[in-house]
Amino acid sequence: MVCTFKLWNGMKLMIVAGELSGDTHGGALLAGLKARLPELDAFGIGGPRMRAAGLRALYDLAELQVHGLLEVLAHLPRLYRILWRLESALDSERPDAVLLIDYPGFNLKLATAAKARGIRVVYYSSPQIWAWRGGRLKTIARVVDKMIVLFPFERDLYEQAGVNVEFLGHPLVGERASSEEVAALQARLGGAEGAPIVAVMPGSRPSELKRILPLLLAGVRLIEQSGWQGRWVLPVAPNLDAAEVRRVVAEVGVPVRVEERAFLPLLRLARLGLVASGTATLQVALAGIPFVVVYRVAPLSYWIARRFAYVRHFAIVNILAGREVVPELLQDALTPQRVRDALLALARQPERQAEMRRGLLEATNALGSPGAYERAAARIAETLQAGRGVPPAGPGAH
Repeated sequence: MVCTFKLWNGMKLMIVAGELSGDTHGGALLAGLKARLPELDAFGIGGPRMRAAGLRALYDLAELQVHGLLEVLAHLPRLYRILWRLESALDSERPDAVLLIDYPGFNLKLATAAKARGIRVVYYSSPQIWAWRGGRLKTIARVVDKMIVLFPFERDLYEQAGVNVEFLGHPLVGERASSEEVAALQARLGGAEGAPIVAVMPGSRPSELKRILPLLLAGVRLIEQSGWQGRWVLPVAPNLDAAEVRRVVAEVGVPVRVEERAFLPLLRLARLGLVASGTATLQVALAGIPFVVVYRVAPLSYWIARRFAYVRHFAIVNILAGREVVPELLQDALTPQRVRDALLALARQPERQAEMRRGLLEATNALGSPGAYERAAARIAETLQAGRGVPPAGPGAH
């Protein structure tokens, strides 16, 4: 039982994020909402960024993180216990609205429960209905009151299905580290004069790290043995154990530096990248860094995903472009030898790097202008106020 009370003039919002990227979205959105609605009581599931923005956490998002289609089966009892706890909170807390961020397998069930109780549902960062599980579109049309998508082609899909949808730009557009942060990282790295910095990004989940990092490190070793020299930098995700990552790197014996709080500064210094499929690929693409996409999950999980996928490509930048702009090393194709070959093909061909940069720019040009979070926060505030029958107010509400 959650024992709270609603402020006389305050509003209440349940927010649920299940991934690290969702915590980033949720933290920024909640900060924007608090600026417009200072008395807003936000509760639910999130990580450090959402808590810093004022979330009253019922669970940490680490409780929801599961990687792979089959791997989720072992965690179903725990995930359903959390879902039932949130459904109970819908009754005891009676929020004015629910804000759900991606994580569709869980969040669409919660959206159904909220809709049944007459609670408005806003969804930020659409499930990948365009990639697979297109049957979810009917569920979304039934239970989501407002969908805010991150890619323009998603808007067209939802409009055709009659969903109230808006594309307000992608929040990664314009995100940059400060010059001071970049200078600090550059000073820490030092290294051989003229040797290009290569970003090594094995993913943000422990399961990704386990499957992908050893293969990338073995690939780096082969590249070094070929005679090509780089400054290899791994910006460890904040939810991962940096000491454990350093231990794995040390065991392999390759010159890869593990840096904390270095992701954005590295995007301004790196010249090439080895990047696990996910949000990081879009960030690297926006930075104009030529890179190779890598990914590996449990074999049956991958087979199922490929069997029911609607798209030819895996990396979002290739989906945006409608063609292969960056090479993809997926599943069995992710081997140390192929990592070596793909990276060296880029490193030794400046004309290929230039061609890839042009493709990256073309693919990311349609993602809108900076300020997507502010625009989204204004729309969500309007939804909350509409539920109370009050006119829009606050900065950026119109």
